[in-house]
Amino acid sequence: MKNQIILVVFLTVFNSCSKQTVTINNSGYHGKWNLVAMSGSTPNSEVTGTAMAWQEFYFFNTNGTFTKAREANSVKTTLSGTYATTKQSDGISFELTYPNYNEIIGSCFGNQKEVLFLTSNNSLLSTWNLCDGPGLTYKK
Repeated sequence: MKNQIILVVFLTVFNSCSKQTVTINNSGYHGKWNLVAMSGSTPNSEVTGTAMAWQEFYFFNTNGTFTKAREANSVKTTLSGTYATTKQSDGISFELTYPNYNEIIGSCFGNQKEVLFLTSNNSLLSTWNLCDGPGLTYKK
């Protein structure tokens, strides 16, 4: 199952040249999405709850802005930015843009952007795991 998710996310990233940005009713996606699972590159490495290296959430507003908050080692970090949704043949992705770099931005490119993918079971997946970052799963 994990390999299928990785494949879908991988194809989404590489199909970005043919994607078409459309306006999507974000009312179903706005709100708080909590980190519920974290996995590494080794099989059966998924952890949940307090066993995760950090706790975090995204809060998507209906006006195209979001907040990301993380608590790790008793240090709380909060960032805000803007997001755009893109509908593709295989689902919906969220491109998050931050005004400044911060270490909690989970990006393969070391820039101020993150990409999340909405799965068919209503989970958000980070694409950070495509470049050896952790696999992160969020639920509303």
